Amino acid sequence: MSVPTTPRSMVRALRHRLLLVVAVAVVLVGVASVWGLRIVTDRNAERQVQIAAQSVTTWGADSDGIRVIDSGHFSSVDAASTVVALLTEDDRVVVATSDLPVTVAELESIAGGLEDGGTVRSDAGSQTILFAEVPLAGNVVFDGSPTPVDRALVGIGVEGADRLVTALALAALVLLAVVLTAVAFVVTAVVSRTTHSLTDLASRVERADLDGLAESPAAEFAETGAIAGAIVRLDRRRDATERQLRDFVADASHELRTPLTKIQGWAELHFQHPTDAATTDRAFQSVVDESERMRLLVDKLAQLARAESGAPVRERFDLAAICHEAVGDAALIESEATVELVTRSVVMLLGDSAALTQVVRNLVGNALIHGGPKVTVAIGVTEIAGQVELTVSDNGQGMPPAIRDRAFERFVTRDRRTGTGLGLSIVQAIVRSHSGTVELESEPGEGTRVTVRLPGAAD
Repeated sequence: MSVPTTPRSMVRALRHRLLLVVAVAVVLVGVASVWGLRIVTDRNAERQVQIAAQSVTTWGADSDGIRVIDSGHFSSVDAASTVVALLTEDDRVVVATSDLPVTVAELESIAGGLEDGGTVRSDAGSQTILFAEVPLAGNVVFDGSPTPVDRALVGIGVEGADRLVTALALAALVLLAVVLTAVAFVVTAVVSRTTHSLTDLASRVERADLDGLAESPAAEFAETGAIAGAIVRLDRRRDATERQLRDFVADASHELRTPLTKIQGWAELHFQHPTDAATTDRAFQSVVDESERMRLLVDKLAQLARAESGAPVRERFDLAAICHEAVGDAALIESEATVELVTRSVVMLLGDSAALTQVVRNLVGNALIHGGPKVTVAIGVTEIAGQVELTVSDNGQGMPPAIRDRAFERFVTRDRRTGTGLGLSIVQAIVRSHSGTVELESEPGEGTRVTVRLPGAAD
């Protein structure tokens, strides 16, 4: 058995996401700042070591290709931050500044790994030294003795710049913690205030307090306003559906109550006079008639329910042929009426042929039943701009406005003795299931015209 999980809070989720975005942004800014400072300090250190190396090339007076260097040049160098070493062509150290932070062997190894114009870092205890090389042209005389020198290796301490970068990184971490703490309070307040309309909306819906919901503070934003409007419209549709359902149950109960009452009355009359053959015959005939009436009513209700549920069957058929059959059937039902088919061309449709046959029969049957004696009914089928238009018109009695305006509602009929009032409701349900429309025009004494429009089927 699965345990139901509690839904996450939207306010908490939104707050966490905003904090995550801010944290990522601050981290990226901090990393970019530290990395940028690191690049700047490295470039500055490289320039300084190159300047220091170039200053070594100015040592000694260059006369006739002879450079004279003495111990005074080395003693003038700040041994705490600068290293200078003279090297032979095979990377051996000839002379170097005193108090070296690195060994001579390490200097020779560094010199062997340097490329022309490049720099290299070396950690010497607590110091970090950046080295660069510079060539020394001509012969070198050191303290009066000719010395084979090819180039000079110069290094400067950069641990101060490294400490600055480290301090900035630590400061960035502290700033990140401070910023996130401050942002957490701000985001919590802003998100809670912004989403208050949602909680208010949910509370009012829970209480079923929907009066003025679309104009209330719960709909102060466009999004919550759209939700509030949708809820109001949904509630109106629900009310309309419930009202229609109540009306339907009341109408169906009324339609069934009359035949049931008659059946009960005739049954009781039969039991009161069981030996009266005439009464018994009348009773059983009434029971049969009323039972047939109830059967027809239930059949039509079932047909209406099927028409309103699901998509219809899709098959190609000729609507004009169905109308032609309806003309022949009408002649058998009402011999004194005139039913004619105005259009005889083939008109193809894609849909449920049985359901649309029922549409034609209901429309023609209504015209014959309610049009009056010797009514003339005209059936027309045309195809216009990809749409099929079916018209059934008569020159009969027409409908009074009170009936005409509610003609497609269930159980609306002029005479209960001639119908159940479900025929046009079934027509409308079937037409709508085929993505079509149906319209009715009628005036008392001038006849009735029903127009059905359906999407056509390509040849």
